[in-house]
Amino acid sequence: MASLDKLAIRGIRSFDDKQISVIEFFSPVTVIVGHNGSGKTTVIECLKYATTGDQPPNTRGGAFIHDPKMANEKEVKAQVKLRFHAANGTRMLVVRNLSVTVKKTGLTMKTLENILALADSNIEKGGKRGAISTKCAEIDTEIPHLLGVSKSVLENVIFCHQEDSYWPLAEPSALKKKFDDIFEATRYSKALDSIKSLRKDRVADLKADKERLESLAKEKAHADKLRGRIGDLNATITGKQMQYEETKKQYEELVKNNARFYESATQFRELYVKVENLQQKKEHYRQELSEAKESVQEVGGTDEELHERLSNFGQNVEKEKIARNRREVERQDLEDELAKARRSHVELINEHGELAAEAKAHDRRISEREELIRDISDKNNIKGYNHTPLEREKVVEFVSRLGDLQRRQRSEFDKLQTGRNSKNDDHSRKLRLLHTELESLRMQRGNTREQIKERQAAITKAESSVDTMQGLASELRTLAGDIEDKKLRVEKIKADIQSGNFDERLNVKAAKARSMEDQRDTLNTELRGLSLQAESRARLDIKRAEVRSKISDTKNILELCNVKFRKLIGRDAKAETMERDIDRVSREKDEEFADAEAEAATANKELQQAETTLSHAKSEMKSKRDELKKLEKKLENEIEGGVDIETALEFAEKELQIRKDESKAGVSQVYEQILKVGQTKKRCTACNRGLHDNELAGFEKYLKEQIKNHSPEAVEAQKAEVEVWENELKDLRALMPVFTTKERIRTVELPALEKQIKALDQDLPFISEKAEQARYLCNFLKLETSLKDIREVASLKQSASTVSRNQNETERLKSDIKNLETELAATGTTKTGDDVQKELDVLSNEIRSNERERQALMTERDHQNQLLRTNENDLHAMERQENTLSNQIRDKDIMEERIVTMTNEIAALHSKLKELDSKISEAQAPIDMLEQEHQQAMVDLDAKIREAQRSVQELNTSVDKLDNLNKIVERYIRDKRASRLVECADNIEQFEQDIKDLVTNIENARDAIAKIDREISESGSLMANLHGNIRIRKLARDIAATQAEIDSCDMEGAAKAKRNFEDRYQVEKQRETEMQSKYAHIGGEISSHQEQLKMTEKDLRDFKDINKRYTDQLVKVKMSDMANNDLEKYAKALDNAIMKYHSLKMEEVNDTMRHLWNKTYQGTDIDGIKIRSDVEGGTSKRSYNYRVVMTKDQVEMDMRGRCSAGQKMLASIIIRLALSDSFGQNCGILALDEPTNALDVENIDALAESLVDIINERKNHSNFQLIIITHDENFLRKLGQAEVMEYYWRVSRDSRQKSVIERQRFR
Repeated sequence: MASLDKLAIRGIRSFDDKQISVIEFFSPVTVIVGHNGSGKTTVIECLKYATTGDQPPNTRGGAFIHDPKMANEKEVKAQVKLRFHAANGTRMLVVRNLSVTVKKTGLTMKTLENILALADSNIEKGGKRGAISTKCAEIDTEIPHLLGVSKSVLENVIFCHQEDSYWPLAEPSALKKKFDDIFEATRYSKALDSIKSLRKDRVADLKADKERLESLAKEKAHADKLRGRIGDLNATITGKQMQYEETKKQYEELVKNNARFYESATQFRELYVKVENLQQKKEHYRQELSEAKESVQEVGGTDEELHERLSNFGQNVEKEKIARNRREVERQDLEDELAKARRSHVELINEHGELAAEAKAHDRRISEREELIRDISDKNNIKGYNHTPLEREKVVEFVSRLGDLQRRQRSEFDKLQTGRNSKNDDHSRKLRLLHTELESLRMQRGNTREQIKERQAAITKAESSVDTMQGLASELRTLAGDIEDKKLRVEKIKADIQSGNFDERLNVKAAKARSMEDQRDTLNTELRGLSLQAESRARLDIKRAEVRSKISDTKNILELCNVKFRKLIGRDAKAETMERDIDRVSREKDEEFADAEAEAATANKELQQAETTLSHAKSEMKSKRDELKKLEKKLENEIEGGVDIETALEFAEKELQIRKDESKAGVSQVYEQILKVGQTKKRCTACNRGLHDNELAGFEKYLKEQIKNHSPEAVEAQKAEVEVWENELKDLRALMPVFTTKERIRTVELPALEKQIKALDQDLPFISEKAEQARYLCNFLKLETSLKDIREVASLKQSASTVSRNQNETERLKSDIKNLETELAATGTTKTGDDVQKELDVLSNEIRSNERERQALMTERDHQNQLLRTNENDLHAMERQENTLSNQIRDKDIMEERIVTMTNEIAALHSKLKELDSKISEAQAPIDMLEQEHQQAMVDLDAKIREAQRSVQELNTSVDKLDNLNKIVERYIRDKRASRLVECADNIEQFEQDIKDLVTNIENARDAIAKIDREISESGSLMANLHGNIRIRKLARDIAATQAEIDSCDMEGAAKAKRNFEDRYQVEKQRETEMQSKYAHIGGEISSHQEQLKMTEKDLRDFKDINKRYTDQLVKVKMSDMANNDLEKYAKALDNAIMKYHSLKMEEVNDTMRHLWNKTYQGTDIDGIKIRSDVEGGTSKRSYNYRVVMTKDQVEMDMRGRCSAGQKMLASIIIRLALSDSFGQNCGILALDEPTNALDVENIDALAESLVDIINERKNHSNFQLIIITHDENFLRKLGQAEVMEYYWRVSRDSRQKSVIERQRFR
């Protein structure tokens, strides 16, 4: 386990920044005591900062470091150094450095170098010394690992700050964050989410990989097809190449034969071509000859003479060219010399200008030097240097004299300075003597005043103390009485402890506990033996349970039915006869009531049937009347004029007939014929009657109207009316069924229904009276035996049947049990595992009860012992107080005597003070006079010194200036710059003459070159004429030779060979062409196949390594699939592990909290506390919400907002103790800062006892360390009395208000 060794603090809060405070941590407990504000909590803050790197709350801006204003420094450096043992036993050292600087805008804090290293002691063990890390982030991460706990446990449990001590009762969101950090739920949740996210991504990748695999499979299949095609093409190409080689051989043989025939048979073609070429060549020579003669002047002589002249001419021209080149080289050399001479001339001119300027400057400096010498000689009264020019020896002499003068002035200045210093020293010595005497007098006066003040303060303090001590005598008497009472109470408590006989009672309880433990071991042994007969005993348990269940059911049924059974039968129910009695009574009741009920039912049925028939008839008659009204209304709506349908039908038929007659064709012609005959013969042909004149007008009018009515237009209108009347007649005929139905209802159905209703009305009273009599008889029977009784009988009958069935099954089960018990009796016992387990449970309850009683006795004994210790401590405190009061009374008398003595001393000191004041005034006058004289002397000397210093400075300036001028002039003379100027002028004149000579020579060379160029140009035309004559003569010879060659050719033989070639060559050439075509066709096929092969191989190259890629992708897909399955299993396993770990840890923490609360809390309003964790979210994203609850009478309530400050403090401490016990197995460190805050005396005592018990339980663990910070001296005393510590640390403030740490022994 990890543990702390030592902590060094410098410059933190109130700790001094100039020295280091060291505290050593003891095991098992380290107690730090001090008043409020002394710096106790700073120790916890430094531990937390050293281990986590986090500063305390509200310390931004440098508040954690010692204030520079308090230290009177601009910058304060702080250091926290912690030496500890890691969980693996390694001794480690961590150093953290800080600084804070005062700026204009405020304080600026920065973190300096931090170190995490192995401690020095590891070297002795052979280990290596060296820093592990100097980076803050790495150190903050590494230290929690070394301590074996997480950072959240360090912050919230082990080194919890006092301001954050109530965090278990914080608001839900903050509490959830704290517990999530302690349980590290966030990290595991993130890991789980990361696994799920990784699996999701991998599933997506796997899907893409599978698609890629499918694509590769297709590509592989395509590649296999391409390979097959390549094999086929190679086989085809091989066959074609064999055929190609054979055809090629035949073709080449035929080509050779044709070539030989062509060569032998076509020599005439060469002859013809040769003659033709010779003719063309001859013509060409003639043309060239004529062209050459036009531009060439012929020269006499032979060809050899012309060639000789031509060859000699070339040699002459070459000589001229060589001479010209030589002249050109000479000209180039002269131009180079001219350019070099001009550059040198320019350089000399520049140098001459510089030298001339230096000469002028030299003359000016000489003039300045002479003027400076005259000026210096005039100022310093040096004679003999006013003439011009000054020789060099004179200048040297003047410089020497000037050096002597400079040394004399320096000597005089030094003398003045020395005199001033000596006067200052003398004045200082005298002044020190006077001041020493004066300061002595003043110190005596100050000491006297201090003595007076001290005496007055002592008198005031003594008088106050004396006033305070006036009641000490009475207080001493009262205290003596209290001591006697306390002694009596202590004796009474001792008597109660002795009479309580706690040890003997505890021994009895322990013996009883051992006895019961033995019994439990026996029962456990028996239970293990019974487990070997598990099957038989399991059947026996089941049978017995079934028997008990059946007997219980029978008993319950009898108890429930006994009242009803007694009412019906007249006696109590028995299981054996209950079913027979119920069956008998039920049959009697059923027969009697069934008869009456059947008769009543028959009568009611007849009455109901009659009423139903009557009601149906009335309803039907009403519906028929309603139907009749509807039919009549429909007929009225369809037929206009209120006539009946038969009349309307007859009228419509007549009208239709009339319209049909009027619309017949030819009627208008008949009327026209009748009108015409009547007008001519005055006779009506229709009735064969004569017409008078007065009748003729009416006759004509009527016939004209008829003609008009039977015109084609009128006929068409009549046809439309015929159609209308036909539709009307059709509608009326459709209404005939309606009219028939109406008449049937009115004449047949309604009278029949009225007759039936009348008959039923007459029969209904008789039927109703008969039914009433039957109901009366049935009601009479119901008065004697109600339907409820009958239902009860039926219910009892069912219950009786159940009882009988249970009885039979019980007998059967008892028989089975007897058989099983007989079998098990042979093994030694008939008890089952449940029986033994029940006995174990009873025994366990008794053991727990005995343990509770023993714990109660121990608690009572501890309480009595604690009460005895408390009273004894109070008695010792009273006795010490009695001694203190006695001493204070003696001190009071001494103080009164001292007050008188100090009053006399003050009077003497006042007189002495007056004498010292007068002496101080007398000693001040010589000092003032001496100061005045010294100041006047210093003024005079300072004036002389300033004047001498000014003269020295002016002379030094002049000397420096003269030295600079002399050095420059001497350097000019030493470098011989004047002679160099003359030499440079001579060189310039020489170079100017050389340049003129070079220009003249260059011009001469150029003229010679031009002359040679003209001669070479004129020789070219002569040479060309000689070449032309030679060419003309050669062309004449070529023409003659060509003609001779033409004359020598055999043209007749050529004509014969031409005829033979024309007869045979075309046939052979055709065969060659056919063979070539076949040969080319096969070659084309081969080329085509080879091209296809190349394309296929090119396509196959696109699928290079396809088999390997397919295999790799297949392996990748399979492996990814398996990995995804493993990730899913791992995620589920991790989720389950997180849930199980959380539940186990919460159960462990709550058990520890329950034990500590019951042991510590002295109130009765809270039975216990626990941390409740509520699960939120589904299985995919689970989280927890935490709350601290308190229980009272099995009721849970949220503790936040319902508890006092003391309960909050106690609950927070207990929760931290429980969390430390569960999460700090590797780190036995726990710091409690002011644990008694807000607790009453009883709870403080109980907390001390609990902490003592924890310390005693774990003190054997070498690395267990409990750090307690408190200001409560009583709490410290109770811890010390428990003998759990020998030393403790006390933090206090020194005279400079700096925190200091001191180790003290507990007494």
